Amino acid sequence: MDDALRDIDFTELQLAPATRKLMQRLLNCIETLAADLNEAQAEIQRLRDEIARLKGEKGKPKFKANCPPDSDDDHDDDDDSSQANGNQPRSNLKPQPDTNSGPSAPRNERIAVDREEVVKLDRSQLPADVRHRGYRDVIVQNIVFETDTVRYRLERLYSESEGEFYEASLPAALQKQRYGSELQAFVIMLYFELRVTEEKILNLLQAAGIVISAGQISNILIKKNLELFGEERKAVLRAGLQTTSYHHIDDTGGRVDGVNHYYSTLCNPYYSSFFTHRHKNHATVAGLLAFLEEPAEPGSVNGLHAEGEATKQKQLGDYVPILICDDAPQFHNQTKHRGLCWVHEERHFKKLQPFFAAHQKLVADLRSEIWNYYDRLKAYAAAPTEKLKQKLSADFDELFSRTTGYDELDRRSALTLRKKRELLLVLDFPEAPLDNNEAERVLREYVIKRKISNGTRTDDGTKSWETFLSLLDTCRKNGVSFYDYLCDRISKSYEMPSLASLVASSAKVGTS
Repeated sequence: MDDALRDIDFTELQLAPATRKLMQRLLNCIETLAADLNEAQAEIQRLRDEIARLKGEKGKPKFKANCPPDSDDDHDDDDDSSQANGNQPRSNLKPQPDTNSGPSAPRNERIAVDREEVVKLDRSQLPADVRHRGYRDVIVQNIVFETDTVRYRLERLYSESEGEFYEASLPAALQKQRYGSELQAFVIMLYFELRVTEEKILNLLQAAGIVISAGQISNILIKKNLELFGEERKAVLRAGLQTTSYHHIDDTGGRVDGVNHYYSTLCNPYYSSFFTHRHKNHATVAGLLAFLEEPAEPGSVNGLHAEGEATKQKQLGDYVPILICDDAPQFHNQTKHRGLCWVHEERHFKKLQPFFAAHQKLVADLRSEIWNYYDRLKAYAAAPTEKLKQKLSADFDELFSRTTGYDELDRRSALTLRKKRELLLVLDFPEAPLDNNEAERVLREYVIKRKISNGTRTDDGTKSWETFLSLLDTCRKNGVSFYDYLCDRISKSYEMPSLASLVASSAKVGTS
């Protein structure tokens, strides 16, 4: 299509009303044709690449954009729909988070010194009158990676009168164990926190002199201690549900034993919990927390009371009053209140790819106004007033009810206008976030694991992912070393407070 047409701006032309209306219709028709043409060309290229692949050849190479896509655009990097139009300059209207964490302490003050060595000066070649004037400190950081294999010699005694042997017992944490708590914690940390594959963990441990097999590493990850940490995860989730009135939710696709499943997260600033389920529908989300319910009461059979009345299973809405999410249908009508993410909503406008420069300017101007309005909502949440609430509500109607003449933009604005109640939940609940970035960031850990391991293969592996990734992100949010926490629990020393209590205390500090 002729690029010279792009610069046409009919608003600057002196046209009769009827002619202007006809011109508008023609321009919108061209916009539709241009969009269909772009989509058809992309589909043709995909088909050509697939034909080339089937023939054993290579398709068209993919070159990354000069500017990387927004980190929260989509969970899948291969989604071409999130890329900017090559004919349209990329917009940086979206507000960027403040990454300045302030000045940090000097380097030497942040280093914990384990031991000191005094280096003496050779005085044999120095003048006789030299005098000691103290030391100059030089700190050299190092790490020692070595085994700590212990042979426990358990004393055995024999009683002649009883005809019986007596033997000393191993510490409780080491009974029926071949590997110590530090090694088990190290394996779990490598796999979940550092994203090292099982094969590489095996290579590392065997190179260090540990006699261990791939099956034993797998057992450490998905068998041993899973029941213990599973109960901790439940306790963290129960505590987390009490910390805020709102909770974030999001999901992404994955595989279990080669079958398509879905990973979900429920979280807030103090905890995170992951779930894996076969289907992505309303019923699945409603029963997401069913595993928290206590076992059936004595006297009941399969959840039925003696009189035959079925026990009512708690739904997500019984635990969560406000759900912050995107507009996916499975999240509708789950809780009493639902807040939509402004970042997701603005993304619909960002994906518009108008052909004409005048339409491009209309989209860019509206996106700029959306983010200005977003900043006003943030200011309201910090200091809400009834007058400002009414003003923001009226301005929302004015912003998304305009008629610009660009049909796709007007349709998109009309769809956003219908979501006013969910997008302006903050006017009634100032504590409710305006975006779902919390869940997006949390779920990214699952996405990275999915790319490395291509999902799980067994039910135990799936439960292990849910459990340890939930505890890992909760440790991160509460400033707890995941490795130290694992060591404390596996060794059964329990010197560290429970994560559930830390979640509760962090929430008290955060709201005080």
